[in-house]
Amino acid sequence: MAEIPKAIEAGVFRQVAPVLIVDDDTDWGQECAFALRQMGYEPFVASSAEEALVLFREHDISIAIVDYNLPGLDGITLIGQLAQHADEQGRQLRFIMATGHATKDVAIDAMRASAVDFLEKPISQADLRRALQRIQGLPEANAPRKMLLDRMSTLSTELQRLSYLMDEPVRPASGPAAIQPAPAAPAASAGTAEPIGPGQLTGFIRDLLRKEMKRREIGGGELFGDPTWAMLLDLLLAKIEARRVSVSSACIASGAPMSTALRLVRRLVDEGVLRRLPDEQDRRRHFLAIDPKFEQPLVDYLSDQLRQQTA
Repeated sequence: MAEIPKAIEAGVFRQVAPVLIVDDDTDWGQECAFALRQMGYEPFVASSAEEALVLFREHDISIAIVDYNLPGLDGITLIGQLAQHADEQGRQLRFIMATGHATKDVAIDAMRASAVDFLEKPISQADLRRALQRIQGLPEANAPRKMLLDRMSTLSTELQRLSYLMDEPVRPASGPAAIQPAPAAPAASAGTAEPIGPGQLTGFIRDLLRKEMKRREIGGGELFGDPTWAMLLDLLLAKIEARRVSVSSACIASGAPMSTALRLVRRLVDEGVLRRLPDEQDRRRHFLAIDPKFEQPLVDYLSDQLRQQTA
């Protein structure tokens, strides 16, 4: 009973929440349930995986204390099943792994199962309270999970786009997307370079990107590629097509390993070649764009190369 004033002082009674205890040791399960009641939680005790799944479906349980060694279905597998049910129902569920035989392998298994905490029996009420308070202080997982799914969807779209770019055959000169030579300049302006249209430049950049991807393949992806050049070409193409490119998408376009590409982005931003632009809908994400003072020289260089190719 001495724990009740401490719990009140800590404010735990203001955080009443259902907690599922899964352990085939009935005595320990009841002892844990008693401690949880003292701390203001509503315990539900299951002695098997089957009972645990039934209780989870019937009650709004958001925390589960699972024993590592269970009859039939082990605790790690049960955590996976409960987590899957929670995801399917859009529910929040956090796990504490408990065991009477703590080893490094058991701790690693608990970590891989995404258990928030790992406690060794006998578990003191103080350790249990701290573990529950850590869980209560964690942010909701649904928003980060949704953000991760959105990012995966975005990256998948970028990968499809780059795959299409790599596999798309170069169209013949008569095709609608072909690179056409610039028309002859009038005699009065014979010494003036004819401007290159956006459509011509887009086709030329796509062709350069296809060639860059093919060249990277020769050395297994890293030996013969130029990640800076590929990144700049992709960003310029996006500017012409009025698309925004996230940092992660630019890294994919570079063809370099993600860690290498991120270092490259930081360097180009530090040197003023690229600009990071915050996403107005999600401040945690940034887009990349070529700085205007480098963009026009790059356009002029590519236009000159196109003129020479079509001369």
